[in-house]
Amino acid sequence: MHYIQGTNRAEIKLFPEVENWVSENNPVRLIDLIIDKIVLSNPEDFIWKGQSNTGRKSYSPSTMLKLFLYGYLNKIASSRRLEAETYRNIELMWLISELHPDHWAICEYRRENKEHIRFVTIEFRRFLKAEGYIDGKEVATDGSKFKAYAAKEMLSLKKIKKRLENLNEKLEKYLEEFKHADTTDELSEEFTDNFEGTEINKALIDKIADLQEQVSKLTSQKERLENAGKNYLAPNDPDANLMKSRDGWIPGYNGQTVIDKKNRMIATGEISTEANDINELKNNVDNLKEQLDIEPEVVEADKGYANLNEIKEIEENSNTKCYVPIPENKKEKDDKTNGITFSYDEENDEYECSQGKKLKLKQRNKKKDNCIYDVYQCNDCAKCPLKKECTKSKKGRMIHRNKNQDWIDKYKKRMKSTKAKEKNKERKTIVEHPFGTIKWIMGKLHFLLTGKEKVQIEFDLYATVYNFKRLINIDNMELLLQKAENYAWKRA
Repeated sequence: MHYIQGTNRAEIKLFPEVENWVSENNPVRLIDLIIDKIVLSNPEDFIWKGQSNTGRKSYSPSTMLKLFLYGYLNKIASSRRLEAETYRNIELMWLISELHPDHWAICEYRRENKEHIRFVTIEFRRFLKAEGYIDGKEVATDGSKFKAYAAKEMLSLKKIKKRLENLNEKLEKYLEEFKHADTTDELSEEFTDNFEGTEINKALIDKIADLQEQVSKLTSQKERLENAGKNYLAPNDPDANLMKSRDGWIPGYNGQTVIDKKNRMIATGEISTEANDINELKNNVDNLKEQLDIEPEVVEADKGYANLNEIKEIEENSNTKCYVPIPENKKEKDDKTNGITFSYDEENDEYECSQGKKLKLKQRNKKKDNCIYDVYQCNDCAKCPLKKECTKSKKGRMIHRNKNQDWIDKYKKRMKSTKAKEKNKERKTIVEHPFGTIKWIMGKLHFLLTGKEKVQIEFDLYATVYNFKRLINIDNMELLLQKAENYAWKRA
């Protein structure tokens, strides 16, 4: 047969030295160099076991960090799968010098050393900034929902209360049976030696103990919900919140990112338990300043971030311009459909509607939704032909004028400009790719850890390997190794 033949398995060979197991341009060499540089340059920040010269030796932080970065880069997050790869993956065997941490050690390191992983995540981003891969001039921020490691069905206060009622009824019933059985035991001891009532007592005791444990657990969950002001709870991950995703309502987390426009790299990535993005804009801008000392010239975001108070605060306290479209509320849309408009007369401090009616000042400094408004009302709506479309109030149409309305009007006008519209279109091309890639790497099961702090560990790892993938697609390995070698990794 004319086929290509493999080598003879029985043939004796001299294995090449370990250094030759991977090519010179293999990305694992960059992982190896970066982790060694970060850890060796900041030894006081990477302390984990292994500090005593007696007893069993521990795996070093360098070994574990290399293992995790390689694993997450190659869609291998499970501690058991990582353990298996250390025995059969030539690249990984080279990277961690043929060591074989078991899955318990792998799981323990990831669970207990969030500071180490965050340190590497931020230092790598600082390297990207210093080498010009992140410039921070124009950024876009966005959030995406990630399913928590929890069952899709969440507990609600209503469900917990109903379940507690049922359990308490059963508990009361069993206690009554136990009391009756206890009395029967006393009678049986007096009249016969063959009565087996003690076995009945033991079975009842087990049932009662089980019910009491369930009641205690549910009561604790109920108190936790009430104290947190939440309506739903995922028993396996209490920090998770009920969120709407493409897969319906899920127990999840809101992954917030700031993406740098230059190379579409993640400049910051934080886990939030907020179900929407309305209060996240300033947090994201502040994190960018704190972690990378970047004050961007432009921040782009979708209408989910349209918090006017935050936008105003950012623009007034920095040189950053925000491009966040402001959605129309239902009333504004209805007015536009019906041809109803209002103009403000600053000199007389009153509004005039499109039908020529005046809305006079009724109340000053009314607090509503964390804002302060002046309230204006029309007293001449009764005979207006558009009254039915304009207002249902018998007293007349009211308008709430924000104390910052002059600034709001200017901002809305800017958002209607051609430049703003172009920025909003551009934003999608910046923020969609990172989330798509991260979720592709994750697979269907997003997180393996529970609790906000531990979920942040995994999100840091995914964000880091995303940036790593972008980096090795931008420059050749020889240049990247040279830059990593010459960079000052010591944190100031």
